[in-house]
Amino acid sequence: MKKLIVISGSPGSGKSTICSLLKEKLNSPYIEFSSLQEFHLDNEWKNWSEDGEKMAFENLIFVLKNYIKHGYKNVILTDLRDSKVQEIPRYFENENFVIITLTVENDDELKKRIVDRNSGFKNVQEALDWNKDVKARPTLQNEYKIDNTHNRPEQTLEEVLKLL
Repeated sequence: MKKLIVISGSPGSGKSTICSLLKEKLNSPYIEFSSLQEFHLDNEWKNWSEDGEKMAFENLIFVLKNYIKHGYKNVILTDLRDSKVQEIPRYFENENFVIITLTVENDDELKKRIVDRNSGFKNVQEALDWNKDVKARPTLQNEYKIDNTHNRPEQTLEEVLKLL
């Protein structure tokens, strides 16, 4: 049993779907980083700033550590930019955590997922670049990369559960 489960990947990789299934299966707390930012951002995020992003990440680390301090297991975290995912091992080096990074190997599939979204992130080129960068960078401490190109959500969920 993990204390912290980070589900990462580019927009369109399947993070939200897998997190919802995982939350239901494990009956665990589920935190989306963007929800912490919504406390201080306007509806269009026009007042976004580096300082605001930094503050929200500091708040996130505090909240996660507080859940762990109070004995929660399998706390699920998602919706982080990859630069922030890369910081997780430093903050939780003495905890039992895992980072599951979902990738999409086929650019056309990722484009389709972004274009077909009802809401959320819609910048196709940025999603493609993000996915490419995640695939190319070295694997982090306690990180597993899963190709989620052709999996049904239930298949990916089973792969994730095996890693816990």
